[in-house]
Amino acid sequence: MTGFESMPQGSSAAPAGDAEDERWCMAVRLLGRVEKQLDATLQRRHGLPLSDYRALCALSRPDSGPALRMGELADRIGLQDSTVTRLIGRLEAQGLAERAAAPGDGRAVAARITAAGRQRYAEATPTYRAALGAALEASMANIYLADLAAWVRTGESAVGGTPHASEGSS
Repeated sequence: MTGFESMPQGSSAAPAGDAEDERWCMAVRLLGRVEKQLDATLQRRHGLPLSDYRALCALSRPDSGPALRMGELADRIGLQDSTVTRLIGRLEAQGLAERAAAPGDGRAVAARITAAGRQRYAEATPTYRAALGAALEASMANIYLADLAAWVRTGESAVGGTPHASEGSS
């Protein structure tokens, strides 16, 4: 239950778009809270910003192949291409990643994870998972965020059942 089901209908009720906007803002708020906690924990315990952790995660995935083009990496971690270029520069300076020619196109630039990067990612992953669980658990106390947090944790709605991407869409 999102807490919006009981909103009164009629001329005095907020337009449906307002409720949708509010729910979206709550989802963004949950994401912001969780990301802030993840970033602080990873930096404190591993000296690794969340964006760097996400890049190492993407580069370490088997479906990344030997290297990922910068644009593909940007898409996977939700950052702009120019931001990813700087991020890879930081990871390179620490010996955690390196630039390489893109597979199949030597003109394009790609990034690949180093052995040190794989080790750092492996060391930080238990901390990431514990911090994510703690942040989501803390969000369960907020009635408006509980359903979303429950779905992230279990894949099921807090009110029962498995949400589908098409639910609520017209």
